[in-house]
Amino acid sequence: MKIFLLFATVCLWNQSVLVVTADASDYVLCAGGTLAKLASGGAQITLVRVTNDDKDSVNLLPEETANRVRQESEAAAKELGIAKVIHLGYRAGELGGVSPTELRDRIMFYVRLTKPDVMFIPNPYAEYVEVLDRHYTGMAAEEARRTATMPNHQPAHAIAGLSPHIVKELYYYSAPVDPRRREPEGPAQFVPQPVVRDIAGTFTRKLRAAQALTTINQAMAAAIHRRLEDTGRRLPLFDRGLTESAVAKLVEENVRGLAALCAKDTQFRQAEEFHHAGPDYQVPLRYSGAAKR
Repeated sequence: MKIFLLFATVCLWNQSVLVVTADASDYVLCAGGTLAKLASGGAQITLVRVTNDDKDSVNLLPEETANRVRQESEAAAKELGIAKVIHLGYRAGELGGVSPTELRDRIMFYVRLTKPDVMFIPNPYAEYVEVLDRHYTGMAAEEARRTATMPNHQPAHAIAGLSPHIVKELYYYSAPVDPRRREPEGPAQFVPQPVVRDIAGTFTRKLRAAQALTTINQAMAAAIHRRLEDTGRRLPLFDRGLTESAVAKLVEENVRGLAALCAKDTQFRQAEEFHHAGPDYQVPLRYSGAAKR
């Protein structure tokens, strides 16, 4: 199957952007460079973080973990130029027991409140994603975008002055692990299309944001270290233990590797991948008369 890629420049300057993430690290690793670029161009970005990451630590109780990651997630968002962070506070790894309608409606509230021109959400259709919170969050956010347009969904919002809102563009993000992720599954009016965005100019900011998540990074490094030991292998980086510098270097290698993988077979050096529902999605431009102007 022919691979179809769009290497377009992001044109969302001075617009409103709403980012939905299941956890503190997912959107940073998958979309941080693009968001930093938008913020530099004047976009006003709001982040909705759904879970509290209370499981992601080493030798810390869940409550302390949640408190630390909250602070670190705000520091990471600041590195990217995100104006506001909203924490919904659901326990990590437990979204499977949360009503999908409840989660959808909470996200829909922020769609109507911030009135974004564009949304970034986890791709709920991505394969090989082990963190199911990201799937549940993506499904709820995708539906929230649609139901936010309908006045009969949560009509009480009107009392608070929140009117229905149409989000013009939608970016689905996920880790580049699916081998068929760059293959479009249909025409643009029916299926979001794969796109690649250049992040060379904002890579350093993305890296600093990722490294700001020290509690999560320490837990990731410890898990990798255990896995290597259990299989009789070693990582020279950890020969002196899981030091702060070793963990920071591990994060750097991870972020650089992801950026290089997304840039593969493109003209870019460092990039991020998305599926993009643009102006042609659902209502082709030929029906709007835009092609004639």
